[in-house]
Amino acid sequence: MPFRFKPSDETVEAGFRRIACEALDEALDLVRAGNQPPERTVHEVRRTCKAMRGLLRLVRPAFPAYRTENNAFRDLAASFSRARDSKVLVQTLDSLLEGQKDEPAFAALRARWIAEGEAAGEESAAQLEACVAPLLAARVRAQTWMLTAHGEQALLPGLRKTYRRARHAKRALEAADDTPAAALASHEWRKQVKYHWQHMRLMRSLVPAMSKARVAKIERLGELLGDRHDIDVLLARLGSDAAHISDPQAAAHLAALAHNRAAALVRKAERRGEALFADKPSAFEARWRFGTKLR
Repeated sequence: MPFRFKPSDETVEAGFRRIACEALDEALDLVRAGNQPPERTVHEVRRTCKAMRGLLRLVRPAFPAYRTENNAFRDLAASFSRARDSKVLVQTLDSLLEGQKDEPAFAALRARWIAEGEAAGEESAAQLEACVAPLLAARVRAQTWMLTAHGEQALLPGLRKTYRRARHAKRALEAADDTPAAALASHEWRKQVKYHWQHMRLMRSLVPAMSKARVAKIERLGELLGDRHDIDVLLARLGSDAAHISDPQAAAHLAALAHNRAAALVRKAERRGEALFADKPSAFEARWRFGTKLR
């Protein structure tokens, strides 16, 4: 998917519509074809919804319909979250238990989470069929989306706003002094980093000298924070599903492993984020001006 503005786009508004329509056409074609495993198709639909929310956030200051459209894609992605969460829980558990002697204590818990994932997976076909209508409706609306600004003024305010939020979220994580606060701060930074990554992808043909290396670095940062988020989800479920763990001492040991790995991931993320978010928002915005390439 050529998820980017192009110098050849007649206007920013035209590029905005083109990108949205191309992304939604790809998702619709995939769902209608039905020739991929449901799990793969669900993943791609969720990925499209995230990309669309990033696109909308980039033009948010100039897009009056932002809230309505963003909520539509948020709700569509959320309808598929149960299957993804169950799979990630099992993968994260297995990763933490690798090489550990107390793995048998979690056999019942692991089986429970696998069963949850299988049940959710069985719902995928019906969910995919149901998602065609909202995707098609969004595709129809996207053809007439209008912006209230042009050229740089349609893109740079949104770029700056998301960068600023990611920078503030990083500082909030660094200041967090307890585990619940750190988990919330890490989750918020992850969200803003993901949006910022989408914006770098969208801008990469307009300011190629700036964007190529940054896209890769931001993507890696997002992966680190995503791994941290998966651990936080697992820790929350360990508490609610404690009855399915046969040995409380093993549960405590696993929780300690999880906390240690989460802390290590955050340290890596903070080191990577230091240079990526060193500029003040005004200075960052100034480096991304693309002049008269788009009206």
